[in-house]
Amino acid sequence: MKKVYIYIFLIITITFNFSCEELDEASLVDSPEIVSIAYGTSFGECQGYCDKRIEIKGTELNFKAAGWYNGTKLPDINLTSTLELEEWEKLINKIDFVIFRNLEEVIGCPDCTDGGAEWIEITTNNLIHRVTFEFNNKPEEVQDYIDELINIMAEFEVNSN
Repeated sequence: MKKVYIYIFLIITITFNFSCEELDEASLVDSPEIVSIAYGTSFGECQGYCDKRIEIKGTELNFKAAGWYNGTKLPDINLTSTLELEEWEKLINKIDFVIFRNLEEVIGCPDCTDGGAEWIEITTNNLIHRVTFEFNNKPEEVQDYIDELINIMAEFEVNSN
């Protein structure tokens, strides 16, 4: 009986080792495919819609705002739209993922003394990396595409009022 368990264990181990694909380290760094980009802002000590975000997956665009007033949660705002394929390609072509991936996950002191926080999260075919930083204090490495994301989010905010 003990031999049977050993054989089963060996078969499972061998099958598992041959069925798993190894991730090529170069593919994680050199040219990952960007699947989605999310960007948002938040303020911990404010009234109203103080937590806003957009998520872009190719041509699909989603905006969400959450908030509270005098301790009462406000109804979430969820809006969807589309992005032209050319705009998506222009945006992802601005991103040097190697540089982005090497940024610290938290830069500065986001939302300290209610100064607010901004963040960007990029999902690739292999990993997710999120960088959070002080509001209006964008790291130079992400300035170009953060400005574009701010403009996209501003269009939703105008439409949600």
